[in-house]
Amino acid sequence: MNVPDSPAERAVGRLDGWAARIRSNPAQVAVSVLVAALLAGGTWLAAQAGGDWLQSTRLETRSMALTVEEVRHLYQDQAPVALDLALLEVRADAFQDASDAVTSRGLATPGSRLAAAEAATLRKTAGELRAGLQQAGSSLLSADYERGDHGYAVSSRLADALTLTGADPQGVQDAVADGDARAAWALRLAAMSVVAAAAFVVVRTAGHRHRAQAATRPHAQGTPEGDDDVGLVPQPWQERTRAQRLAAAVALVAWLLLPVLTAAQLVLSSGSARDDAESSRRATTITGSLLASQLYSSFALRSQQEHVQLGMLSLARQFVAVGDDVPGQPELAKADAAAASTWAQVAGAMTAPPTESDGVPADVVAMVTSEPADYDRLLAAQHEAVDSSQRRGDAANLMTLGLLLAAFTATAAALARRPGRAGTTATTTAALMAATALAIGVVAVVRSLA
Repeated sequence: MNVPDSPAERAVGRLDGWAARIRSNPAQVAVSVLVAALLAGGTWLAAQAGGDWLQSTRLETRSMALTVEEVRHLYQDQAPVALDLALLEVRADAFQDASDAVTSRGLATPGSRLAAAEAATLRKTAGELRAGLQQAGSSLLSADYERGDHGYAVSSRLADALTLTGADPQGVQDAVADGDARAAWALRLAAMSVVAAAAFVVVRTAGHRHRAQAATRPHAQGTPEGDDDVGLVPQPWQERTRAQRLAAAVALVAWLLLPVLTAAQLVLSSGSARDDAESSRRATTITGSLLASQLYSSFALRSQQEHVQLGMLSLARQFVAVGDDVPGQPELAKADAAAASTWAQVAGAMTAPPTESDGVPADVVAMVTSEPADYDRLLAAQHEAVDSSQRRGDAANLMTLGLLLAAFTATAAALARRPGRAGTTATTTAALMAATALAIGVVAVVRSLA
């Protein structure tokens, strides 16, 4: 080593030594703290994202339960009796029209009197039934939903009921969006940690080469480049022997693998959590669609059965009138036939499937009008989410194993600094563990994409 001859040269040597320490130790501390902070922030955001996705499943379950209950209350409790009430009023009008058709000509036949009596009876029955149902709280029978043809706006009532039920489908979407946003920031922080670690290695390597060239100058001789190294980040370029440089290189690979594998594990576990929540929400949607469509189909089927029964009643009256020659039966049979024709239009309007133009949300329209082909599609999507969650979860578990091996590699690399055969064995072991950790990481990523 050349010793500086003058005080100025000695001062320059001290300054170079201090600069080397400033470049080494604080930089290692800074990059280590930065990488740890970024990964900690990403992990925290990923946990928050998982909480948002889990909250979305709770909100979806609650929203679906409230929605299905409103659909059940309408199509099972209110709409069928409104259908019966409308039928009574349609028949009353038909019998009254049959009576008026005769009496308008100045005639009074047994049939016209019987039809008028039947019309009055049906109208009285309808009035009493409406009063009783309104007193019991049947909101569908209010004046807001009455139609001019004696029918009721069932779909409009469904739209209004859903706005008051407390279901919050928008809250479900907001929870999913919040989770996606936090997961995206977690991914960014994880990526930044990898970039910071890699950038530190690149900068330190380039800086070491620059300083190695400058070390040949007279004023740079004696620079304590590697003295008092805190050793937070392995730096092969500062080692003196080939074996030490090899051991430090393995340790550096392990140090780089830690943020890389941690970031990958974070991405995979977040994806698994999101897919798991998605599969749960889709299962809830399938269940709700099955119930809602069954309730609506039962209501629509009932109107068809009543139409058939009304047509059969008209045919029965005609049969009785021909066979027994009962007075008034032909007029009543014609009235029932006319009522059946009118009833088909009224029932068709009341049992029409809800649409978005009625104010019913699109997801509820899809639920109510769903068919077996839709269930197959929804079930396939739910199975896909389950499979994706399982693949990513398994890959995240493999990535955790890779992280453990990378951590053990750092420990083995520390033993590799020992001289002799023990150091060589430790270096070989550390290299094998680092290679295994990297291979496990690659396999985990490939499995998640399969």
